[in-house]
Amino acid sequence: MTGYNQKIESGRLSFQPERDYKGKILFFTFLAVGIFVVTPMLHLYHDTHWAVMAIGLVSALTALYDFIFHFNVTYIFDQYTRQVSKKIPGLFTRKIMAFEDVHILQVQEDGLLHYALSHKQNKYGKSFAISQPFGSNRKSQIRQETFETEILTEIEKIIHHSV
Repeated sequence: MTGYNQKIESGRLSFQPERDYKGKILFFTFLAVGIFVVTPMLHLYHDTHWAVMAIGLVSALTALYDFIFHFNVTYIFDQYTRQVSKKIPGLFTRKIMAFEDVHILQVQEDGLLHYALSHKQNKYGKSFAISQPFGSNRKSQIRQETFETEILTEIEKIIHHSV
């Protein structure tokens, strides 16, 4: 599934659940570039110039943060070590739980549904979002159905398959 950048190879399932941040990242990047290019050409008061540049800096930092900590986050289900890992490329890979502890939740927040991984012992404690939020419109329902058939079924297969 291209929306989640899913890869299945030699007993490992990896996917990136937050690929929908692409539009937000591009918006803030173009906003920051536009501000940094156009503002020096305008004849603004000193304080106004720096206030607009501060908005550009915040936009650039928002795009960078979302790119590093949301867009490229990868969850890896390794059948041979029977572990689930969370990887932020270039920074770290952290084991978050064993297959025996995995519980998949449907979480409802702000009227939107998303799927999350949590520990069986503490189902409603710390959880890790493994899908985009799904709304109630037709497009969201199609995205949810696709996620359930292509990603969730693969997660279930790899978790419940013995080595």
